Amino acid sequence: MYHLSLKQNISSVNSIPNLEKVILRANTSKPETLSNLSLALQVITGQFPKKNYAKRPLAGFKLKKDQLLGAQITLRKGKMHSFIKNLIFIILPKFVDFKGVPKKNLDTQGNIHFGLTQFFLWPQCEVSYEVFRRPSGFHLSLISKGDLKKKVMIYSYLGLPITEEEIEG
Repeated sequence: MYHLSLKQNISSVNSIPNLEKVILRANTSKPETLSNLSLALQVITGQFPKKNYAKRPLAGFKLKKDQLLGAQITLRKGKMHSFIKNLIFIILPKFVDFKGVPKKNLDTQGNIHFGLTQFFLWPQCEVSYEVFRRPSGFHLSLISKGDLKKKVMIYSYLGLPITEEEIEG
């Protein structure tokens, strides 16, 4: 009688790649639109966003020190898994021209970063179309931990399509 075991090629449980956190960032150049961005992030995730401020002045971007830049949310555990499930199975199929996340969006640590352009595709925001109809988007970072070579495996296991070729837009 043969028993299947997951411990065949795994030296420790910590070497199995898993998703650690999801970071959502929404930045704006107009401080008056930040309330809509914060509200959208809060409705989507069920968590109140943290406000981001400029750390130092940058003349090229017309930034002053402590100027309000955007909002950020970090999701972990249950809220993270719920968000990822909604993203992969409900939101991404709504994009007509979405063919997958290009492999070039992976950084050197194996984390993946990409942006979404519309808030109103989320079921929670569809009801308030007038508030979220402007094409402002947000940036997603999926942070995983584990072996660098196996990190891409976690994204495909979750169902996030990663494409080899560059997508023209």
